[in-house]
Amino acid sequence: MNNPKEPLVVHDRQTLAQAEKNAGTVGLMVTRGNWHPGHQAAFTEASGRVDTLVVSVYTDPVGSAFETTSDMISSADLQLAASSGVDIIFAPSTEAFYPFGAAQTMLDPGLIIRQYEAADHPEQSLNRLTQLVKMLGIVRPDKVFIGQCDAQLLAALRLVVRDLDIPVTVEAVPTFRDLDGLTVSQTTRALSSSQREDAAVFAKALFAGVREAASSGSGEAVIAATREALSASDAEIEYLDLVDPISFESWQADGPSTACLIAAVKLGDVRLSDNQLVVLSRP
Repeated sequence: MNNPKEPLVVHDRQTLAQAEKNAGTVGLMVTRGNWHPGHQAAFTEASGRVDTLVVSVYTDPVGSAFETTSDMISSADLQLAASSGVDIIFAPSTEAFYPFGAAQTMLDPGLIIRQYEAADHPEQSLNRLTQLVKMLGIVRPDKVFIGQCDAQLLAALRLVVRDLDIPVTVEAVPTFRDLDGLTVSQTTRALSSSQREDAAVFAKALFAGVREAASSGSGEAVIAATREALSASDAEIEYLDLVDPISFESWQADGPSTACLIAAVKLGDVRLSDNQLVVLSRP
């Protein structure tokens, strides 16, 4: 059996542009490194929807353990990327990403990016969105993939792409979960056994909301079921709401439609956020 082809690693715009010639439909996934099985599942899903998948690795500033962004790519990362269909890894230096110095422009689409996850740190969310859109301008993909786990960023990016007529299709990739229902992320992978048991209650509470949606179709009942399930733990609810997955405004009952059940909790020193898509038909 042949080994998967190792992806091409590029660090500058010119080499990237050359690599994308005659590449067919190009897709992009933007990351900050530290890849794990959740990334692997997302890469595999995205690679099946395009001819060429570009995965970017960039964080500003570069993490203290690394001298440059390219140092963040390990041999294990290359193996993970190869096994999940990644064709090109774009890991620009800060100089390549910002050739004219620090950006003076910051995108701000308004409330869609300033509430819920961004309520306490809107500047970080605005910076993340701006860097994402800048990466679109550099890579110029046909499609950009965002994990459903980042539902708020997904909605904000869709709005920006629509309002600015950016020629790219925004597609969601499903959230990858462990057997206990928790999302696979840097946060959940760092949990101790006891912390994970408590955190699993959070995931199960959202699934209780999903079951209630399928049973009653009532938004109020979904929130009540989720809140009741959370009451079985010591979780401190930061937010719990049903929103329109496109506008991220509070869901309004105007006939059967898809809503996004979003929640964030604190369990001691651990903060978790998650979401589930549900179909509702009444308040």
